[in-house]
Parts: sequence; structure tokens; C-alpha cells
Amino acid sequence: MSKIKFEMKKVEKKREKKSTKRSIFDPMIDQFIEGGEELVEISVEDKRASYIVSQLKKRIGVRELEIDVSNAQGFVYLEKKTREPV
Repeated sequence: MSKIKFEMKKVEKKREKKSTKRSIFDPMIDQFIEGGEELVEISVEDKRASYIVSQLKKRIGVRELEIDVSNAQGFVYLEKKTREPV
């Protein structure tokens, strides 16, 4: 039976992950941000609008962006959140 060498040490916290996972929905979000528009309409072939909305909301949440996502009549809308004056 072969032996393996290893080292074990006590740590206070875990290391942070350096790599981030990309989603197939990130290019939509990136293009919206780069485009500079306040409101855009998106239609995706072979996908229900409600599915697209839920996936975009997840990605926007993970990326902590100020973007609203909604849908109506089979279309998805991305809109920049407006900051209300204090």
C-alpha cells in the first residue's frame, strides 16, 4: 500500500473563490449595460419569458447590479433602476 504526504493546519477562515462562473444570460446583461439604454425589450427563442426573467434575476442578484427585470406578453424587459432623491 502506498503512502501519500500531506499537511494539515488550523485556519480561521476559508479562502475566497477567485473564479466566477459565467452564465449564458451574462452576455444579455453585459450588452444592456454597455448599450447605455434605460429600457430594453428582449425576446428569446424557445424559452418562456418567465424562465428568462427568473434566470436574469438570479444573475443580476449574484452580480449585485442595479437592474430591474420584468415580463409582459412573452417579452422580457431590462430597466436601469432609478435612484429616488432623498
